[in-house]
Amino acid sequence: WSPRETLPAPISSALYSCDGLLVYAGFCDGAVGVFDAETLRLRCRIAPSAYMSPPVANGSVYPMVIATHPSDPNQVAFGMNDGAVHVVEPSEAEPKWGAPPPQENGALPSIQSNPALNSQSSDAPSR
Repeated sequence: WSPRETLPAPISSALYSCDGLLVYAGFCDGAVGVFDAETLRLRCRIAPSAYMSPPVANGSVYPMVIATHPSDPNQVAFGMNDGAVHVVEPSEAEPKWGAPPPQENGALPSIQSNPALNSQSSDAPSR
């Protein structure tokens, strides 16, 4: 695997989700990346401050082991090098890691018109 972007820190642990669609990677700076398993594109980054209270400033505490829930691919536990364990899942407002929020009922995606198409004549050729 050759990442497209520079990684923020060395990888300490990595694991596939139970459905095989995500890869969770823990980094030595305490962050956790959630990657799409097929493309290895970063879907979201979980900052240490999101699951550690108070966050460790010098990055000396990081996930040594990652374990995923056997039936919920979005619930994950981080076993830290200091012995702590943190169970993490997305908020109810965003039920999947890196997923866009659901659209409100009745909201339609915006479609921008193409100016090049609008400038063409719509007259049908005469026969």
